[in-house]
Amino acid sequence: MNITLLGTSGAEGWPGLFCRCDVCQTARAKGGKNLRTRSSALLDGVLKIDFPPDILQQVVNAHVDLLGLRAILFTHAHDDHLCASELQYAGPYFVPTPLTTRLPLYGPIDAICKINGMLEVERLPFALHVLQPYETVEIADYNVTPILAHHDPKQVCFNYIISDTSGATLLYATDTGWYDESTWHILEQHRFDAIVIECGNGPKTGSYPGHLSISDLKALRERLLESKSITAPCPVVATHFPHLGGMLHDELEATLGEFGATAGYDGMELAIKLTS
Repeated sequence: MNITLLGTSGAEGWPGLFCRCDVCQTARAKGGKNLRTRSSALLDGVLKIDFPPDILQQVVNAHVDLLGLRAILFTHAHDDHLCASELQYAGPYFVPTPLTTRLPLYGPIDAICKINGMLEVERLPFALHVLQPYETVEIADYNVTPILAHHDPKQVCFNYIISDTSGATLLYATDTGWYDESTWHILEQHRFDAIVIECGNGPKTGSYPGHLSISDLKALRERLLESKSITAPCPVVATHFPHLGGMLHDELEATLGEFGATAGYDGMELAIKLTS
């Protein structure tokens, strides 16, 4: 299984759209891994996770052909993860040769309702599917298990346990917050070969409870090690970084590296192999 991180910022992007703070100005000047678009990912070129407002920039930068997708998986309905208006460009007004095969879209009830409410779905080449918490389904030859995130009490938000045909297993976790014990119970029954997880509070502790801080991420990794859900070599890649945290990529990389995690960046590719 190969995952490409197409976007690794928080909701406002990095540099922030309307921000002149020092870290945003420095990111503009330095460029490179300090420039981040809204969080999304791609598995093996066929399974897209989330569809943010930066999707055009992401697919151009990463040379992705969206016609190669076999499914899109949504984590939740927040605009930085699900920009429904971008989906309209698969419609007949924008594609010279109309698409006849319906692309399956999967997600929690709130995400699917958002798409259905904003678009004339019957005129678009999509098929909508509502996923249920903790019920494993086969999507594009992956076994996908939605687990409940602790992110927004007003809607259903999912993280995903994803396994390929070899058994290699990924935990994809944006947006997350600290899991409820019912979710921890599920996680501790699995063994993961890689984790991609949000760090939406950056170095700030005691901030929004629907995101993890760096210290939270350290504690989460330690708990997964204790439960033997991961081993020490398991890649733990952080994403969904806030510019308000005030740390540029090199600083994030150094701080996370102190406890065995890695700072993701736009365009990062990770090969996930079965380790046990």
